[in-house]
Amino acid sequence: MKIKKIYIVKVENISRENFPYVKPTDYYNEYFSSFSPFKSAFMDKICFIRMDLENEISSIVETSEDVCNLVISHLANLVIGMDVSRIGMVWDLLYRYTLPIGRSGIIMHGISVINLLMYDAYAKLLGVPVYELLGGKTRDRIRAYASHLHPVNKEELEKEARSYLEEGYTAMKMRFCCGPSDPLGVDKNVELVKVIRDSVGYSVDLAGDAWMSWNLNFALKISRKLEKYEMSWIEEPFLPDDFESYKYLTRRTDIPISAGEHHYHIYDFKRLLDSGVRILQPDALWVGGITPMKKIAGLAEVYGAIIIPHTSNIYNLHFIISEPESVTPMAEYLTKYKWLEDRVVNPPRPIKGYFKLDEEKGFGLKYEL
Repeated sequence: MKIKKIYIVKVENISRENFPYVKPTDYYNEYFSSFSPFKSAFMDKICFIRMDLENEISSIVETSEDVCNLVISHLANLVIGMDVSRIGMVWDLLYRYTLPIGRSGIIMHGISVINLLMYDAYAKLLGVPVYELLGGKTRDRIRAYASHLHPVNKEELEKEARSYLEEGYTAMKMRFCCGPSDPLGVDKNVELVKVIRDSVGYSVDLAGDAWMSWNLNFALKISRKLEKYEMSWIEEPFLPDDFESYKYLTRRTDIPISAGEHHYHIYDFKRLLDSGVRILQPDALWVGGITPMKKIAGLAEVYGAIIIPHTSNIYNLHFIISEPESVTPMAEYLTKYKWLEDRVVNPPRPIKGYFKLDEEKGFGLKYEL
């Protein structure tokens, strides 16, 4: 069955509550005064893009407006008329076609969209969920971790952390407040971790997200102070291309280091693994789609690493449940802000700390547009 048409269905402004959060732009707060990454990381509009097959089967993926424009202007014409089953070939074609201006960033986001549209449409054509195309389920449910805990005041943090325990979560992730631009940043971050640990105890997995905002000296100092709090991982302490700092830090701390949200295709992940990172966090919406996610899973297994994808979008969940639990043990659930779920009627949500996937065709999402 051939691809008939690819087009933009709708574009909307993103309107989100701002939450305190350490950011790479904190050195320039006079220009980026808002707390939230939404206002300091090129994420101000969302776009819904649709693929139609010749038999009227269709698929919709939500991404940013800039990615939609890229797909329409540069990628769509290459794949219209191709058979929707040729997912791997189309991925390789688009990757090679965009090499001079691609390999990462917005180009890979665009390739992700095409890849996910094709997986969804092909699975619908066959009448099966996408995870069946990926090898079938390896388990009936996926453990979820509650992801938020932005650095507000002590009472709010305690209350929020305890609420996740009551909801059945056995793992959670906080956001650090500060980086090297704050002279007191190390102690402020450590105090946040202490507040949460004192609130939930040590039987709960607790991770912390630095969102590309630290440097090596800062990370070395804070990791020494955080080791006694038995953190499950420190996420993205460095700029994505700073593999040398990852290599140095992973050899000098007992806290696992994670990264991958802002890395692309298999080559970046090979570099992360060679740098000692053993928790990889690709996102099917950004990394290039599910095609590279499956390749990254093979790499991770060889290195004894695990994959905990960025966000619990439905695409990541289908990937997770198709891999052994030893490789993909857990999924992130953003509890407070969901920029990919505004128009989804049935977004995936965990119950008592676990996701379950039904047997809907394709990815199973229903949109209200």
